[in-house]
Amino acid sequence: MFSRFFISSSASKRYRCLGFFTPNTPSIQALSISNDGSLVACGGTNGIYFWKIDECKELTSYSHDALGTVSCMTWIKTKHTTVETICYGTGLGYLVFLRPNPADQQFQQICAQRLGSAFEVTCLAWDKGWSKSGARIAVGMRNSVVEVLELDTNAQLQSVFAGQLNATVPKSIAFVQHESVHIFGLYDGKVIKLKDTTGAVLSEHRCGAVIGCAAVSARRELVAINNATDGFTLYPLGSGNPIRTYFTDPPSVPVPKQVAFGEDSKVVIRGSDCGMVYVFERRSGLIFEKIAHASAGLVQTIDVRDVGGCCIVASASPANGRRKTLVRVWAHQFDTKNDTKSTKVPKGSRHWSVCGGIMRILTTSFMVIVALVAGCWLQANVVSRMAEHVYRH
Repeated sequence: MFSRFFISSSASKRYRCLGFFTPNTPSIQALSISNDGSLVACGGTNGIYFWKIDECKELTSYSHDALGTVSCMTWIKTKHTTVETICYGTGLGYLVFLRPNPADQQFQQICAQRLGSAFEVTCLAWDKGWSKSGARIAVGMRNSVVEVLELDTNAQLQSVFAGQLNATVPKSIAFVQHESVHIFGLYDGKVIKLKDTTGAVLSEHRCGAVIGCAAVSARRELVAINNATDGFTLYPLGSGNPIRTYFTDPPSVPVPKQVAFGEDSKVVIRGSDCGMVYVFERRSGLIFEKIAHASAGLVQTIDVRDVGGCCIVASASPANGRRKTLVRVWAHQFDTKNDTKSTKVPKGSRHWSVCGGIMRILTTSFMVIVALVAGCWLQANVVSRMAEHVYRH
């Protein structure tokens, strides 16, 4: 169910809620906003769900019990297709590709392959700068294996290279400058740079002890690393010397929260365990905004996408005893120079904002009417009692 929703300006000054939906699954392990900002996909224990943001509706869901729980995902766009493809990994080591049918927009599986020894796929990355046909994907697995593959025009996977790291479990992975792959180790804090065509190790350093999650800004050559406790630290991409640490409220449960760059990497966004999504100004380290995802609870899974000067944020929280999880989608037009018809905050959100404004006016009017009626009733009641008192005496 996708519902229209409006958050007052006092709760969210810059980011406004485009809507929320409740997938029928107890947990969401991965969120991904499409490259054009029109779709959001979420995956977890009960498969994968697709929602069209501006039309406020569910497109389809895809269940795959035999393939395992969805562990990570990313949208890819190939030269030979006009639509985007979702690529996701699972806990049983499968790499799966789904693409919408142009006739009915229902997603169909075009490729599914079990990798290596069938360990969990822990991270994925798409090479946006790939100039050839098809697409290039980097994959990290629970058994320390890293592999780069190509999806060709016939939807077949071809391995470019595969290798096993020395005791480093990849938690995040990224293509950088179309010539290297950066791997961020979960338990040892290692950052390893590999040649994208051969897998040769180009450099290696450490960033802290544990990496709960890492987000890379390739253009600014920065990486934000979640420390799995009370915040995250900003590093130069090729160095272990920290630039700045961003602190959040003390966690009640020390679990890693996902982190992402937004607004042309001018802000860094992170979840929490108090129901908030934090938006930090990258340079100063100050909190720009606290987006109210929920009144309380864990917000572990997020995704952020910049589309033509608009920053779109998706956030998810687990069911916590309910049958369904909660996912919200937010947006902020940070670059008005890029505010064109095709790249504005999705039209549905503008409609929802108008509806939200009307609802606020109606709610306020209703409260005023109730107050007036209550006042008149009290006044009439007082006059009646006074008249009764005079009559008795």
